[in-house]
Amino acid sequence: MISILVFGDSMSWGIIPGSRNRLSFDKRWPGVAQHQLGDGYRVIEECLNGRTTQFEDPWRPSRNGLESIQMLMESHSPVDLVVIMLGINDFQDVIGATANDSVEGLSRLVSKLQSLSPEPMQNPADILVVIPPEIQQPQALMAQKFSGFKRGKESEIVYLERMNKLGVATLVSSEHIGLSQVDGIHLDEAEHQILGQWISSKIRDLVIA
Repeated sequence: MISILVFGDSMSWGIIPGSRNRLSFDKRWPGVAQHQLGDGYRVIEECLNGRTTQFEDPWRPSRNGLESIQMLMESHSPVDLVVIMLGINDFQDVIGATANDSVEGLSRLVSKLQSLSPEPMQNPADILVVIPPEIQQPQALMAQKFSGFKRGKESEIVYLERMNKLGVATLVSSEHIGLSQVDGIHLDEAEHQILGQWISSKIRDLVIA
């Protein structure tokens, strides 16, 4: 059985835009991917609201992805593939990272994973990085957390260039989906469906390769 660890934030956790509720497993993208992949694969969700690439949130503990990844890899080992979808929370006002800061955090996270092979793994897991859609216009409560921030498309190039240097597979999610118009930060149910199908197809390609 192929074991896949999804390492993400509220976007992958499945928060329903405009609420604090959560989509059911079959409706959030990791569950959609599980259904598409079938019984030969196991999708493990490790998604936490507010998780960042490498930054500490002064108001919410344990949000630093870089600090938690080794523990989680050891907990779920053996892992064949890690799917990372992080970055948006780096741009919260309370953290205030730039695109360069965020890509540095993502790079450190990927490099950490490339060095980890907890028992009984013989080699590090493969990695698939999913770059979140760009922030256009945060709405309602999200506008207070991401006040007026807009991440331009040029930052996606920065992410792609760095991930290519690290030799990891990368998907630019904005090629297929966008952020919800309800809050401008999360994904609607329809976007989860599209993303889950797209990622599952990429996972099959990586496993076959």
